[in-house]
Amino acid sequence: MSNERPLITRRQCLAGSVVSFGGVAGCLGLLDADDESESPVDDEADDATTPDESSDSGPLQVNGIEHVAGERTVEVTLTVENTGEEARQADLVVALSHTEAEGLIGRDRPILLAGGFEREIVLVFRPQFLGGDGVDSPEEGEFRFEAHFENVEISEDYPGLVTPSDRSAIDGGNAWPGVAYDSGASAFNPGTKAPRAAPTSAWTASDVEYAHRASGPVFADGTVVTGRDVRALSVADGGEQWVHDGPVRTSTLAAGEDIVAFGTPEDFRALEADTGEVRWTVPSGGDIWDGSPTIADSRVYTSNGQLHAIDVASGEELWTADTGGSLTGPPPVADGVVVSGGDPLRAIDAEEGTVRWAVSGAEPITAAAVAFDTVFALTDSQLIALDLAEGRTRWFAPGPFQAGRICVGNGSVYAQRSGDYRMVSIDAANGDVEWESGGTDGVLGPPSASDGVLVVVSEMGTLYGFDTETGEELWSTNVPSGVPGSLAMADGVAYFNEPNGPLRALTADE
Repeated sequence: MSNERPLITRRQCLAGSVVSFGGVAGCLGLLDADDESESPVDDEADDATTPDESSDSGPLQVNGIEHVAGERTVEVTLTVENTGEEARQADLVVALSHTEAEGLIGRDRPILLAGGFEREIVLVFRPQFLGGDGVDSPEEGEFRFEAHFENVEISEDYPGLVTPSDRSAIDGGNAWPGVAYDSGASAFNPGTKAPRAAPTSAWTASDVEYAHRASGPVFADGTVVTGRDVRALSVADGGEQWVHDGPVRTSTLAAGEDIVAFGTPEDFRALEADTGEVRWTVPSGGDIWDGSPTIADSRVYTSNGQLHAIDVASGEELWTADTGGSLTGPPPVADGVVVSGGDPLRAIDAEEGTVRWAVSGAEPITAAAVAFDTVFALTDSQLIALDLAEGRTRWFAPGPFQAGRICVGNGSVYAQRSGDYRMVSIDAANGDVEWESGGTDGVLGPPSASDGVLVVVSEMGTLYGFDTETGEELWSTNVPSGVPGSLAMADGVAYFNEPNGPLRALTADE
């Protein structure tokens, strides 16, 4: 980054005064340590203490700072704005001090702001100050905070914010052909509504045995396909249609273009969707096919240490690419691009198997989905939106996040916060946090969404339904043996496997 002079112009702060530190205009606020309410804003005092805005303050500024004091933490919400026309990236530096303690507690947060865009940044401090007398956690007095920008530079190749649009449902909402729904791995069926009240059982199929750590049922054309031994069941009542007589599967399932595809210890294979007969196999070559498959544009994309493109009709291997790793869940495919790898994340040309672009960071990317010409990529510390064409960053939202699959639907990206077992909704357009759910009872599994309802399961075996607009918990229900895999949703019904059976179909309580 360049060494532009880090400046901010304070337009609105909590009651306090403006100070200058290190040659940089900053915002100093005073807050009672034992006051858990927000301090009022004094507009007259603010006007009286605003610094000279005719100075070269630059387009990045802090418009407001709000504070919430908890029992053990101090949460500070800053509203930052880029008043210029060009996107800018910088480091937002915030320091917390106290009138009754020595030292400062600092937080650095990298930001990327589109021109004319404003967003909120939330920072959480644990107010333990290290001074000459050791660690001090004052209970009386006032907190002070300071904020400024460093390392400001124009993002010259910024591709613009995400532009969400309506998406068409597969088979009118009556299908869920991959464990993450579509070829983009969005885990969102826009053509159906999951139960908005406590669901009841439509039917169960007790002979189905769970297979693969991230597995889940898939279905298309009125048939659910699931189980370790791979069996097809009627969507209407769970009646068995066929059972595959072959090796157990070692990957998730994918259905589409008249086949069901999955990996085994011996090979990767495709079954005829209507009969279960083997159409073709690709030998393992010594490496187990354990990567989740995606079916798109008459090809199956899957992995056994390398990414393979296989012709749906013949089973011919069209190309193989070294991606240096794989994602949790199936590789997203869209607009002639296959997204794979982890560190770096690679965009592979779907026709040739060559690398179009690669993005590397300080930590591996664990999950990804593609929608709106954008790759949404998850790491432990952040969610990143990259333009599909060239891998340029549109925005990033700070974590921490639990590693695993994400869900993109209803104009939002849904992920799980690590540490507190909450779901979070992030605006797909700009990366702003829209809501966080209430607490749950454990680490959450892969989320699945329908029109208006997000469904997710905890490691303790509780299914939750959340309103996608507000994060309100609509219902929860216990599954005694847990749900280790993902859920599928279509035609108002949620389908999932318990570890050793049964397959359950839940519907709204009429």
